[in-house]
Amino acid sequence: RTIGVNEIARSPGGGRDISRVIQSLPGVAGTVAFRNDIIIRGGSPNENRFFIDGIEVPNINHFSTQGAAGGPAGLINVNFIREVDFFTSAFPSNRGNALSSVMDIKQKTGREDRLGFNATVGSSDLGLTVEGPIGQKTTFLASGRRSYLGWLFKTLGLPFLPNYNDFQFKTRTKFDERNELTVIGLGAIDNFALNLEADSTEEQKYILGYLPVNTQWSYTVGANFKHFFENSYLTVVASRNMLNNKNIKYQNNDESSEANKILDYVSQEIENKLRIEHNVRKGGFKVVYGVGYEFARYLNDTYNRISTPFGLDTIQYNSSLNLHKYGAFGNVSRSFVSDRLVLALGLRM
Repeated sequence: RTIGVNEIARSPGGGRDISRVIQSLPGVAGTVAFRNDIIIRGGSPNENRFFIDGIEVPNINHFSTQGAAGGPAGLINVNFIREVDFFTSAFPSNRGNALSSVMDIKQKTGREDRLGFNATVGSSDLGLTVEGPIGQKTTFLASGRRSYLGWLFKTLGLPFLPNYNDFQFKTRTKFDERNELTVIGLGAIDNFALNLEADSTEEQKYILGYLPVNTQWSYTVGANFKHFFENSYLTVVASRNMLNNKNIKYQNNDESSEANKILDYVSQEIENKLRIEHNVRKGGFKVVYGVGYEFARYLNDTYNRISTPFGLDTIQYNSSLNLHKYGAFGNVSRSFVSDRLVLALGLRM
């Protein structure tokens, strides 16, 4: 299914959020109303894969649940999107580790004639997008958004105060007719604080008693280089993404002493990826083949005091895990009956 930017922007109840638009498609379900988890025919939300201009992004939501793929608010600025290809089966062989779906997002390029600006006032945030040329060969898109949910929730007297910020950019450099380079960046800073003034009811006191203070930030940066031949093109994609997740909680929210600390959790996930692929069109056939490599790290430092039938117990540990992943893929396809029928054969190892 190919989804255009107008469909995303005008979808009723979508809030200019691509995940909520996807949830309205046949065979797609969501979880509770305030999250953007995508469930494809009963599959897990972490079985989905997201790509922006051919570069993999682990998550496209704010306040993401570590190890999953959802969150309460979308991270991608709709003003950047040209169209979205959404696969719920028969995934392309060059899009790895997908079990439920692949969302392939194609971004537009910046204006070539002059600078342009776009300001957005949303239901939960403010945003500004800037685009234009950088010299004769390069164009850029850049945006920043900041939420006002913390101010709104405090005005309503809610015991928790979420705030998020995100930043996004894209540059495209066309060196000549055969070589071009696309560089993208996507980042988020998410803070979840407590409103200690909202403790007048039993429900508010209960929420303040168990909710931790959460600080989370993440980013993805990547480059996509293409070299065009007579009937084919070579693509080299390199990227890095990182997630830093921190939760801390003090008994009775009293931070005056370290002895009151109940939870101190810090976790990081870092991935470095390289993919090389060759796309060939000849005699009505489309052939794609290539290789990929990833180096990933997982770091965890946990301190947690829990109550047991025998009294308080302390869990404290740290861990470090390194992963090397590599693979090869190939796919051949051809259209028949005036492009009404496509037959494809693919393999990924």
